[in-house]
Amino acid sequence: MLCLVIGLGFSLIGQPAIPSKELINKTVKTELRAPAESFTSFNNEVNYTTRGTAVAPNEYIIGTTWYDFQSNASLNDRFYRYDDGRMVGVFTMGFESSTFPDRGTGYNYYDGTEWAPSPTVRIEGIRTGWPSYAPLGTDGEIVLCHDYPNSLVYNTREAVGTGGWSELTYLGTTGPPALAWPRMVTGGADLMDVHILANSYDPYMGMNAAVVYSYSSNAGQSWDIENIFIDGMGPDDYFDLGADEYVFAYPQGSTMAFLLAGAWHDLFIMKSTDYGETWDKIVVWEHPYPFFDWNTTITDTFFCVDNSANLAIDANGKCHVVFGINRVMHLEVGTTYNLFPFVDGVGYWNEDMEPFSSDLDALAPPQYGYANSEMVEDVNYIGWMQDVDGDGEVTLVGTTVDDIYSYRQFGPSGMPTITVDEYGRRFVIFASTTETYFNDTYNYKHLWARAYENGSWGDFMDLSSDITHIFDECIFPVLAHTSDDNIHYIYQADITMGSAIDDDHAYQENIIYYSQLPKTDLLTGIDEQITQQNNIRVEQNYPNPFSNQTNIKVSLENPGTLIIDVVNVTGQKVMSIDKGYLNAGTHYVQIDASNLDAGVYFYTVINGADKATRSMIVE
Repeated sequence: MLCLVIGLGFSLIGQPAIPSKELINKTVKTELRAPAESFTSFNNEVNYTTRGTAVAPNEYIIGTTWYDFQSNASLNDRFYRYDDGRMVGVFTMGFESSTFPDRGTGYNYYDGTEWAPSPTVRIEGIRTGWPSYAPLGTDGEIVLCHDYPNSLVYNTREAVGTGGWSELTYLGTTGPPALAWPRMVTGGADLMDVHILANSYDPYMGMNAAVVYSYSSNAGQSWDIENIFIDGMGPDDYFDLGADEYVFAYPQGSTMAFLLAGAWHDLFIMKSTDYGETWDKIVVWEHPYPFFDWNTTITDTFFCVDNSANLAIDANGKCHVVFGINRVMHLEVGTTYNLFPFVDGVGYWNEDMEPFSSDLDALAPPQYGYANSEMVEDVNYIGWMQDVDGDGEVTLVGTTVDDIYSYRQFGPSGMPTITVDEYGRRFVIFASTTETYFNDTYNYKHLWARAYENGSWGDFMDLSSDITHIFDECIFPVLAHTSDDNIHYIYQADITMGSAIDDDHAYQENIIYYSQLPKTDLLTGIDEQITQQNNIRVEQNYPNPFSNQTNIKVSLENPGTLIIDVVNVTGQKVMSIDKGYLNAGTHYVQIDASNLDAGVYFYTVINGADKATRSMIVE
């Protein structure tokens, strides 16, 4: 049985609806899964059913693969858009189920007019996985993978999209005996600097798993820095930094940054403003159990990052972070833990905001009612499962924790990706379990998008609502870091929830899609958004951002008192405006911010028991 809502770009806006309290509080005892390179079973049968070739408008199939696990945690560096409109997409590709001896990089190129046919052969000469892509030099390109447990493998060529590849390997003369799950960006004035992060996979220097950094100033012909700990992420700081828990942002001039995101350590950024010569650490969320060790640390329940996150740098050099939210607890020593698979949300943070504290409930979704939650709807809490049928509750098929796919520790809404354009407008896509789209047992994940402009987040848009995707599980989105009138992204889809690599279902064809979406589809109407709360209607302040004065339009359905409280990002009240008793109708309230520091503030309009909160930005 399949229930669906058919449409193109189905949009919703409103307060978060949640599954029943019974589901939110369900927990399942889970074994920490080893990274996907350590296969536990290849006994799954092969399902020769393919998805078909129909595509939605503005989409193109750029590849297929039967190897379906693109990341253990976060994902980026897979899709690059050049300033002239050319694009490259890469993905882990394999067709021979069992041990996938043919596994390697699937590569496709858009020359400004059309995409090439789907690749059928990897670009490497040996079995590899987990590609990262970057431009190199004047018009070249580089693809980095791992050949675990031997080395990293990188292929370069002088012209994007054409010519033969030159293949080299890298392990380093110092550092871990094996490297895996690499991430890479290129930088410098001539794009010949290569920066790499890689995981030790095995214990190294007292860490259960470590992330090390390497640097080449000549396109990988030799290495200036080999497999070092950057200060702040070594054995004195963390016990375990796992596979794929790190992502690079594409550099902006001399500014570079990468993000470490996981449930069992801080969410933090390493940022450089001098092309990577020095790095500063920015803690976004402080873990409530510092130096978490599976063998010794016992925890209460706490809300956490769900291992999936992404990072972008805007034109002013500021970092923007999106991350999935979940809840866990670790009640006994060892690698089993309790996961709350229905706890849901996507968080947002930028460098103008205060970091999250180490409180156990700091990342609790605001609609769950935790007093110490630091999440504010449409400010730093920007994504959640949508109430598609409009009944006020997210209703999922099934009644047990086995009736939702968590993809290891990913929450119902996760795998977020973000890009910021030259005007500072932010665009986010995430995969989210979506009600009304289901088979007999599970709800499908769709891709959902939102945009931010003029101080407000806009409507949610279902990017997978076209009829061609009614039987599709859509996951692993990656946004290009540049845009034009459209945002550009790739993602993976197949016809069954879960992953064959994790024994969730039989091996089957997975399709890698390219798609684009006009920005206006996400931005239209943002300025006109209204917060309705029973007796009051509150519109976004205008102008926003502003430096001195701004105005708020408030409509009262009935006469009553009106108070506006303004707080900063730490919750400190900085202003209160009492308008007294007002007649029903429209009223304008002016806020004078000439004595306020630049930054993000929240204003709450209060009318008796009714309250409505929005954000504003003082420049």
